[in-house]
Amino acid sequence: MVQLERWLDDLARRWERYFARDPKVPRPPERERAALERRLRDVSREDIRSTVLQFRLEQLLHRFSTYTALWQRQLREQEEARTARGARKAANETTAAAVSPDGDDYRALHERYVGALRASGSDASVNEERFRQALEQQRQALEARGAVVEGFEVVTEGSQVKLRARVRRGGGG
Repeated sequence: MVQLERWLDDLARRWERYFARDPKVPRPPERERAALERRLRDVSREDIRSTVLQFRLEQLLHRFSTYTALWQRQLREQEEARTARGARKAANETTAAAVSPDGDDYRALHERYVGALRASGSDASVNEERFRQALEQQRQALEARGAVVEGFEVVTEGSQVKLRARVRRGGGG
């Protein structure tokens, strides 16, 4: 019984180290947990006549099941956090496009913007000429304040699609 308690304590420490991202425990100690579970199942099937030993075994089984539930919950939360981070990262990706007065650059940026609007479920009816005029007005306003506009980019933040000017402060080249 003492040996099983030590194994459970050791396993709990390994799981703690795994969740603390210890490089010496790169994977969840699932194999060790399964081995201890088999051993506990075997011991619990034995006929134990001592009430004290039976009580200690039941306490040990209860601790093991509580730990197992905790570890499974933490693994699930860790995976959900990883999935959410990946979704946020994908949602916040920016598509950069340097826009010069050349019409092809505006057209490509307009297509990216409309595509991002459609992907987010927003109204994608944006007139290309008005789009170009709005960007030129934004460019002129920023340059009047001393910024050098290097281009524009389509940015998706959550469900919002925005156009952001990439600027360099100062009029000097």
